Amino acid sequence: MEDDDDIQIIDKTIPKRPTRASLNKPTTPVKAASAKVKSPVKARTPVKKEVKKAVQPETSAGAAAAITSAHTAEDVLKTIEDAVLPESVDTKGMNYFQLKAKQGNVAAPTGVRDIPEGRPNCLNGLTVVFTGVLPNLDRSQCEQLASRYGAKVTKSITKKTTLVVIGEEAGPKKVQLIKQYKTKAIDEEGFIKLISSMPADGGDGEEAKKLLAKKKEEERVAFELAEREDEEEKLRQKKSLAERKKSAKVVVEKPSDKPDSEKLWTVKYAPTKIEQICGNKGNVQKLRTWLENWSDNHRSGFTNYANGGDKRAVLISGPPGIGKTTSAHIVAKSLGFDILERNASDVRSKSLLNQQLKSVLNNTSVVGYFQAKEKGDTGTEGNGRKFVLIMDEVDGMSSGDHGGVGQLAQFCKTTDTPLILICNDKSLPKMRPFDKVTLDLTWRRPTANEMKSRLMTIAHRESLKLDPNVIDQLVQVTSNDIRQIINILSTVSRTQTKLDYSQVGDIKDTWQKQVSLKPFEIIGRLLQGSIFSPLSTVTLNDKINLFFNDFDFTPLMVHENYRNTRPSRLNENSSARQDENLAHLELLSKAADSISLSDLVSVPIRNGEQQWSLLPFYGVMSSVLPCSYIAGSITGRINFSSWLGQNSKRLKYERLLQQLQYHSSLKTNTNNIELRVSYMTFLIQRLIDPLLKKGSDGLDEVIELLDEYYFTKEDWDVIMDFGVGKYKMDGALKQIPTAVKSQFTRKYNSTTHHMAIYKTGDSVSKRGATSAPRPDLEDVVEDDTAGDKKDEDDEEEGDLKKDKLIKEVKPKKSTAKSKGAASKAKTSRAKKAKA
Repeated sequence: MEDDDDIQIIDKTIPKRPTRASLNKPTTPVKAASAKVKSPVKARTPVKKEVKKAVQPETSAGAAAAITSAHTAEDVLKTIEDAVLPESVDTKGMNYFQLKAKQGNVAAPTGVRDIPEGRPNCLNGLTVVFTGVLPNLDRSQCEQLASRYGAKVTKSITKKTTLVVIGEEAGPKKVQLIKQYKTKAIDEEGFIKLISSMPADGGDGEEAKKLLAKKKEEERVAFELAEREDEEEKLRQKKSLAERKKSAKVVVEKPSDKPDSEKLWTVKYAPTKIEQICGNKGNVQKLRTWLENWSDNHRSGFTNYANGGDKRAVLISGPPGIGKTTSAHIVAKSLGFDILERNASDVRSKSLLNQQLKSVLNNTSVVGYFQAKEKGDTGTEGNGRKFVLIMDEVDGMSSGDHGGVGQLAQFCKTTDTPLILICNDKSLPKMRPFDKVTLDLTWRRPTANEMKSRLMTIAHRESLKLDPNVIDQLVQVTSNDIRQIINILSTVSRTQTKLDYSQVGDIKDTWQKQVSLKPFEIIGRLLQGSIFSPLSTVTLNDKINLFFNDFDFTPLMVHENYRNTRPSRLNENSSARQDENLAHLELLSKAADSISLSDLVSVPIRNGEQQWSLLPFYGVMSSVLPCSYIAGSITGRINFSSWLGQNSKRLKYERLLQQLQYHSSLKTNTNNIELRVSYMTFLIQRLIDPLLKKGSDGLDEVIELLDEYYFTKEDWDVIMDFGVGKYKMDGALKQIPTAVKSQFTRKYNSTTHHMAIYKTGDSVSKRGATSAPRPDLEDVVEDDTAGDKKDEDDEEEGDLKKDKLIKEVKPKKSTAKSKGAASKAKTSRAKKAKA
């Protein structure tokens, strides 16, 4: 038995002898390598020669290239073991945040793993999806690694997905799709083996060849575009130089080989043609069609509903940095329109809009006028009206700007000039007036594929060697902001001649674009149990930064949703349900206490002290600390803060209660609180019972009580709204017949009633005349010298008033003296008469 075991061990360790067929295969690199071996013993030993052949691909680059050149991605994937898929999980009732909470309980990747150096573009042609938590490598690191070697990384599994790299707590839906489509699934070990085994450029597979040919074609097109733009730039400069020489005989220097070298790249390479715009091709074409047909639609009265022909204005919305304004300018210029651009944040109010824009909307451009004159078009609706108005940053106008938004919406209904409005966020409530009066075009962030050709062209013109695979990482770092990517290329070109994956790490740390999160995204991340796990890499500063994304709404969202989680701190092994519920209540109590204490921190920040240095501490107390207690699995949907609606209702009832107090104060002599507590229940009963019990016979009793407290008919409706509990009048009001309500209204309006009115805010002069209303000068811009002139005018006016007052007083004094003299003379005459 021992001999048999030894034989088995030998069979497993010593490789088999090569066959004649295998020896006849061409192995030039191996022969060349073996020729260097001078030992005759090694040359005569076939077993060791076979071992040498097996090891050679790892030690010799030439041998490795020869062996792997005949491989395809399918052949390599067959040598990698399939990952063990988890059992089917019931996804009903599970949401995204619950899955993230479960993944947060898994040990974080250690980050300790040697990654082999793969061959250039070795994953070319593969579509890879990552799911779950890997043991050593972070998912983002794996995605970056796959993109580096040419793979296409996606988030969802489709029939075109080549393989899925799966870890612990993988998405249940993805696991189902893997089984449904029979997609290849590997683990972290298989992914590392794949990188080390794949041949250069993805091997000889059909998909890899197609993609490689496509990449080469993109590079060729980019180089041709770059050369064409260089030629056009040189021709433009020569033409400009010739015109300058012709217009003025001066010595003009020869243009440099690199024109506009001092300009920013974002200005230098700004799109000048529709073909150069990255992304949103469909929206650009819609805008062009709308503007091209605008004159015809204007003649027909905007009755054509196709392609937005019934709208006089268009609203372009989308995040900054994606080419909204540039697209509007290029489309207008391509159609021969003259452009007048205004920033909506500079003409906020209704008065400024009327002053600066109303006359423009019915105007004709000077160039268009002369063009129409040359063509003999004298009509008011001819092609001479080549004029378009672009209003940028429309969402910069606020609802408190004296009707500016409403007035601009009115212009969209009546304008005789094409009007293009541009904003970043059309979902704001103040943008609703534009919904029905404009053609809505939403710009999306361009993808890496849409930017690649343009960026390669710019890099080639500036002699910067750009790895096409790096563009995906630049797009991810900048959140699809092409302007920032061009700035990155400009900065790198100052010190380096190429940009590859060796600089991506530094670029990510330096140029990472901070994107503001929405309140729902913020609260979703704060309530995840994973960020408060002991294994989490999220620091306290990262959690505070979540609060600072929207420090006004985040505490409100925490207060609204902190009860809708199952905390990760609960004892999962607790057998007693009662103990688990008690622990949950204790965590909720701690979270509520922290939220209450945060109000004390908010007071010195919001009041007159303005101690904004306490804002980080307020963020910890109001958001981070409460969420640390109750973070875990979100059991329900995330709700928007109801405090806003309740606060608005509170302010409304305070205003109505103040109005009731004004009217009844002559009778009750109470303040708002006493009126609400002591009188409201009594008034509700006395004002509703006669109508319910007596019907129309109780009208006199109700009207008499209203007159006694100086209430109006509208006050009766308000008083009914103050009922709570059993005195809530919603159901009682429905029991009053409609005929009785009509009689109540007619009878009250047919009689006269005493009313106590307090008119506040008007000052009354001694003569009984009210002061004249002052004009609204909020939006008027004064000259710098206006203050000095005003002081001089005030001083001069004061002197005139003083002189006038002296003149008025002097005659009064003389009149008094004359009256005294006359009375003395009259008295002396009376005495003489008596004598």
